[in-house]
Amino acid sequence: MSELKRHMGLFHLAMYGVGLILGAGIYVLIGEATAFAGNSVWISFLLGIIVAMFAGLIYAELTALFPKAVAEYTFVKHAFKNNLLLSYTLLQHNLY
Repeated sequence: MSELKRHMGLFHLAMYGVGLILGAGIYVLIGEATAFAGNSVWISFLLGIIVAMFAGLIYAELTALFPKAVAEYTFVKHAFKNNLLLSYTLLQHNLY
């Protein structure tokens, strides 16, 4: 049985992810965004980029702060030590 060779590096995988995001997100929603925002649709996308950038930075900070695999769970566990119901509610909200 022959094995597949790995020839995709980090750059190729990152560009693959960017292509999936662009194809699935921007081109599907641009019609609705243009109908809602009109000619200022580029401002809407600029604001969306800024919000997404801050969300990515927050997740990067969480990952750096808690280097385990489940940074959100570890953060909630440390922030709300014995309040099980609040912790469970916050985690369920993040999952769905």
